[in-house]
Amino acid sequence: MKICAIICEYNPLHYGHLYHIQKAKELSGCDTVMCIQAGNFTQRGEPAITNKYVRARMALEANADIVVQIPTAYCCSSAEVFAMAGVKIANSFPDVTHIAFGCETENFELLKEIAKFFSNETKDYKDKLKKFLNEGNSLPISRQKAVEELIKEDKVEFSEITETINILSKPNNILAIEYLKALYKTKSKIEPVFTTRSNSDYNSVDLNGKDSSATAIRTRLLQKGKVKSIKKLVPSFTYDLLKQDIKQYGLADMSLYNDLCSFVLKTSTPDEIKNIYDVSEGIENRFIEQSQKFKDFNDILLAVKTKRYTFTRLKRIVLRLLLKIDKDIIAQIYKMDKLPFIKVLAFNAGKQDLLSSVSANTNIIIRNSNVVKDPSDTYKKLASIEDRANAVYNMLLRKDKQIPKFAPDLYTQTIKYDKK
Repeated sequence: MKICAIICEYNPLHYGHLYHIQKAKELSGCDTVMCIQAGNFTQRGEPAITNKYVRARMALEANADIVVQIPTAYCCSSAEVFAMAGVKIANSFPDVTHIAFGCETENFELLKEIAKFFSNETKDYKDKLKKFLNEGNSLPISRQKAVEELIKEDKVEFSEITETINILSKPNNILAIEYLKALYKTKSKIEPVFTTRSNSDYNSVDLNGKDSSATAIRTRLLQKGKVKSIKKLVPSFTYDLLKQDIKQYGLADMSLYNDLCSFVLKTSTPDEIKNIYDVSEGIENRFIEQSQKFKDFNDILLAVKTKRYTFTRLKRIVLRLLLKIDKDIIAQIYKMDKLPFIKVLAFNAGKQDLLSSVSANTNIIIRNSNVVKDPSDTYKKLASIEDRANAVYNMLLRKDKQIPKFAPDLYTQTIKYDKK
């Protein structure tokens, strides 16, 4: 068996994702696709449009064969942490031979050149990066400016200079570079498979028919409040699964979520905020100061925001504060060869040999019998974060319907999904 891995969020799964899964199989020559998916919260620092199990079923409908979860601690972190967690999960399975991801360039060899440079940063680069960060620029902008200066000073060489700068300016290329970096840093034998994106930028809020981005689709759904408003923008199975789930539980209450975020800021100490991953330069004091001035979460973010601390970065910090994701647990992703457990969200029961293949990995949780009886501290910490994430997410759903009974994540029985 040859498995191609895809690191994803599917928030929600759209036509571009469907195309990507098809191309992943075609280009890799693999007979099986494993989706390594975010949980109930995403890298944007927000609740997903629907829960992780429904999104896992979307992946199976799109012809994936098994869906496993990236722990929430690493889902709502930087692109580097998100990519490292996804790649280390892929590395855990001997039958995963390829990993597929999208990018906004067809110059795949240059993309690899850039990733190799960033996976072994020179002192000159680090000094330049620090300079631009100290000027208040975000990490992506600082990285681009640092490379531009190094090129001008002939301190770094790339096969194509102009295209190098162009690649670094595109957000989806940045994530592709992080995947490649993780492969190089872990000395992975997994082969990367590249697909180019559709005509719609993945951050675009503009609708573009079947090429609409997940951001545009979510924005439309949240504005209209009706699944029918996106029927023509997503595959029929995505529409049906969303319709069924939202009819029963409703969309996540973002007003309540914003209130929870405001509350945790207003009741936290500077030291508690400082202990959260990605908090530096006294930003914890700005959070404390502005949270006392404003009631609305978005107003607090607007007051705290700087060039270096973007809205998305700030939202991730507050989500980590809410879920008690500290610096120590994030640091563990760089120290572990394998995660202490890998949670299966769904699998295709029609593939008889699939479970026996992935079950060779002893830290995979498929059912209760797979739970480690004497878990490590990291295992327990990651699982408790998952439980808090489940509890917060379920709080956001409609109160006049029975909330899904998701047991603590250490003991959750996964959905066994037999595609018809």
